[in-house]
Amino acid sequence: MFPHMTRLLVCLVLAASLCACSLAPDYEQPKMDIPEAWTKLTPSSQPLNMDWWTRFNDPVLNAMVEEALKNNQDLAAGMAGIRSAAAQAGVGSSALWPSLNAGADLTAEGGSEKMANSSFGPHSTASRWYTNYQGQLAASWEVDFWGATRNNYTRLTNILLQTVLNQEALRLSIAGQVAQSYFAMLSYDMQLETAKRTLKTREDALRIYTSRYRLGELTELDWQRAKAEVETARATVHTTTIALDEAEASLAVLLGRQPREIWQKVERGTRLDKLPTPPVLPEGLPSDLLLRRPDIRAAEFGIMAANSSIGEARARFFPSVSLTGALGTLAAAVSNLFSGPAAIWSYGATVSLPIFSGGQTWYNLKNAEALKEQAEATYRQTVMEAFRDVRTSLTAQAERDRIVKATQAQVDSLRRAANIARIQYDNGYTDYLTVLDAERELFAAELSLATALQNRLSSVVSVCMALGGGWEDPGAKASFPIIDTDELVNAQRKGTVGIRAEKAAAAAAAGEEAASPR
Repeated sequence: MFPHMTRLLVCLVLAASLCACSLAPDYEQPKMDIPEAWTKLTPSSQPLNMDWWTRFNDPVLNAMVEEALKNNQDLAAGMAGIRSAAAQAGVGSSALWPSLNAGADLTAEGGSEKMANSSFGPHSTASRWYTNYQGQLAASWEVDFWGATRNNYTRLTNILLQTVLNQEALRLSIAGQVAQSYFAMLSYDMQLETAKRTLKTREDALRIYTSRYRLGELTELDWQRAKAEVETARATVHTTTIALDEAEASLAVLLGRQPREIWQKVERGTRLDKLPTPPVLPEGLPSDLLLRRPDIRAAEFGIMAANSSIGEARARFFPSVSLTGALGTLAAAVSNLFSGPAAIWSYGATVSLPIFSGGQTWYNLKNAEALKEQAEATYRQTVMEAFRDVRTSLTAQAERDRIVKATQAQVDSLRRAANIARIQYDNGYTDYLTVLDAERELFAAELSLATALQNRLSSVVSVCMALGGGWEDPGAKASFPIIDTDELVNAQRKGTVGIRAEKAAAAAAAGEEAASPR
C-alpha cells in the first residue's frame, strides 16, 4: 500500500515542479507623453498634506469629514466590496492546491433468489444479505502546466487591489463632497442673511414711502416700484430658504446620519467670509505625484487583471492534466476496518485535450484581448482627465480668488453708491428710479459675493481632489491607510504577487476601519 502512495506523492511533486509556465503576456505600463513638472504655478512655502480639509481651520468641517468617512453608506458598501473581492481571491488561491476529501459509507444489500443465474436458493449456503463499512481519503489536483489557475488567481488579486484603490478614491470623493456641500450651506446662510436684511430695509423704507404717498409727496409709480422691490426681496428669502434646506438635508445624508437626524438642523462652524483659503501649489511639482492618484492606480490594476485573463484564455487551448488518488479501508465488520487486508487504494491521471468547441476557446481569447485594450484605453483616459482636472482646478483657484476681490470691491462701491442715491433722492436731486437701480445692483452683488466666496473655497477642494488628496510635507502621514501599491506592482510584474497582495489589501481595509473615529 505505502509504495503505491509514495509513487503518487512523487508524481504530485514532479507535476508541481513542472507548473512554471505562464502564457500571460509581459505587463507593460501604457506609454504616454507625461510632462516632468507643472509650470506657471504660483509658488507657496506651505505645501498641503493629505488631511487637506484641516487647513480651513474649521473644527465643525473636520468633524463632518471624519463622520462621513465613518458612517457614509457608499463607503460601507465599498468596504463590503473589498471583503467580497478578498474572498474571491481566496477562492482563486484555493485552486492552486490539491483537494482532499474524507468519506465514510455504510452499505447494506440483499440479493434476489429469482434473478437470472442467481447464486441464492433453498440449497445455497451463501447469504442473501451483506453489509460493508468503508472509510476513504480521496485527493485530486488539476496540474497547472500552462498557468491557467495561477493567472486566474493573479487576475482576482489584481481585482482585489483595484477594489481597494477604488475605495480610496471614493473616500477622497466623499471628503471633497462634504467640504463642498458644507461651503454651499454656508453660502446659502450668507445669502439668506443678506436677503432678510435687504427685505427688512425695504419694508422699513416702504412704510415711509407709503406715508409720503398718502400725503401726496410721492408718485404712485415710485410707490408701486418700492412695493415691487419688497416682494423681490421676499421671494429671494423663500427661494434661498428652499436651497438651504436642500443643502442641509443632502449634507446629512452624505454624513450617513439616521432618518430622524436628517430632520434636525446641521451645525455650523466658521462663517463663510472668515474661512481661510489654503495656498495654491508650489512651483515645479513632479507629474509622478499626479500618477499616484488612486483612480489612476486602480485603472492600472484593471490592465493587469485583463493581462492575466489573456494568459488564462491561452491556456485553454492546451491539454489539462488531473491527478487523483484514494486511500481507505473496506470491510464487512467495523472491527476489521483497520486491519491490513481491509486496505484499498487507487491513483491515476486524466488528460483532457480540447478538440472542437465551436470556436468558444478562440472567442474567449479574443474577448480577453479586447478587454485588455479597453482597460488600457480606460487608463489613458483616466490619466488625461487627471491632468485636465489639475489644469482647470488650478486656473479656477487663481481666477476665483481674483473674482472674490473684484466682487468685494464692487459691493463696497455699490454700497457707497446706494447711500449717495438715497441722500440725493431725499434732498430732491435725483429720481426714485436711480435709487432702485442702485439698490438692485447692490443686492445682486452681495448675493454674488457669497457665491464667489463659496466657489473660491470649492476650487481649493477641487485642486486637492485633482491631486488625489493634496501633496505631502516631508514625513507627513496620510489621513487614512494606503497600501504600498508600488511594491505590489513590481511583484505582479515578476509573477510573485502571491497571497501577500491579498493580505496587504485586507490589512488596508482593516486599517481603514480602525482609523475611523469611534
